[in-house]
Amino acid sequence: MFRALRHRDFAILLAGSFLSNVGTWMQAVAMGWLIYELTGSASWLGRIGFAGSVPTLLVGLIGGAFTEHADRKRVLIWSSLLLALSTGTLTALVVTKNVEIWMLMMISFVSGVGTAFFMPVFQTILPTLVPAELLMNAISLNSTSFNIARVFGPLVAGWVMSHFGLGWCFAGTSLGFLILALIVPTLHLPPGPTGPRPPLGRSLIEGLGYARHHPVIRRLLILCLAMSLFGFPFIVLMPALARGSLNMDAQGFTHLVSMLGVGAVAGGLTLASLGQVRRPGALVSGCALAFGLLLGALGLATTPAGVMGLLATTGFCMILSIASLNTLLQITVEDAMRTRVMSMLTVSLFGLPTIGAWMLGALGDRIGIQNALACGGSIVAATAVGVFLASPELRATAEPRA
Repeated sequence: MFRALRHRDFAILLAGSFLSNVGTWMQAVAMGWLIYELTGSASWLGRIGFAGSVPTLLVGLIGGAFTEHADRKRVLIWSSLLLALSTGTLTALVVTKNVEIWMLMMISFVSGVGTAFFMPVFQTILPTLVPAELLMNAISLNSTSFNIARVFGPLVAGWVMSHFGLGWCFAGTSLGFLILALIVPTLHLPPGPTGPRPPLGRSLIEGLGYARHHPVIRRLLILCLAMSLFGFPFIVLMPALARGSLNMDAQGFTHLVSMLGVGAVAGGLTLASLGQVRRPGALVSGCALAFGLLLGALGLATTPAGVMGLLATTGFCMILSIASLNTLLQITVEDAMRTRVMSMLTVSLFGLPTIGAWMLGALGDRIGIQNALACGGSIVAATAVGVFLASPELRATAEPRA
């Protein structure tokens, strides 16, 4: 199950990303609670999140083409430092009680710039640190690490909020990215693509054309787009679910987030233990279908215990779907197009959910947040079925080749 950890550079990068992810989830809990305290509106959760995703939407694809020939260590270091600086500034504003809603939008935007350059490079580096036969194991362990952080980050945030105040949760995020910036120089990364850099516009057009004409990659990105717009926004909107629908306090909210993480960790470990999957296309579509149906069931849950149980199961299916989708993309894409295709995945995963959160949040203000999430889940489930039935290439995907 942990075979990929035998490779030094992968283990070091995973440890550094885990620390930064714990801080990221501390920030997610604290930011969501702070926004809802200041505004009392689900749609504002989406607006602030959207401010953070604008850079990814604007430069995410360009960033993927640009960083293809850039020094990958430098990109990771400087983007990590930018993320540390933005969250450090937020710490000072909240601790001194000088924070206003427009400041949160600006800081979210700056953090989004760091993410837009960090994530495509991080996603591209992962498969270069382990042999091809361990790729699914490595991606699954990375997803598991992210979701273990999703469990511990909110719990740590709840303790920090109770004992030191909301603002110090953001300090944990800043510290995590500073540590990651110090770890990256110790990695031995393979060289990137050699030769002259193609014109940026041509590189971007070639990448988009490649994804559009490749039958498997096109279908996977369509499914990821639907999950990102209508499924993953439920994470951004969880403060409204906890406080608005279930009348839970901050501690109860952190328990909801942690239960989601518990299910996701179980899903990641399950996928890591499977090794190579004979029909990854069916796994991706089936888990996406289950994820959508479980979001729909959230509209029927009326107690905190019921919602926690659903969130754990939702997290399990969510991580299985996205990790298996990521793996199938990585083993399908040509090396020359890897960074560009992974930047498309980054735009979908980190740019679109906040747009969806804005839309579903506005809908939730009118019909109730649980009903809005149920609508989004229905769209995800329908897309999963449609993509699978319309794609013989995806149904016929055989066992990945080493």
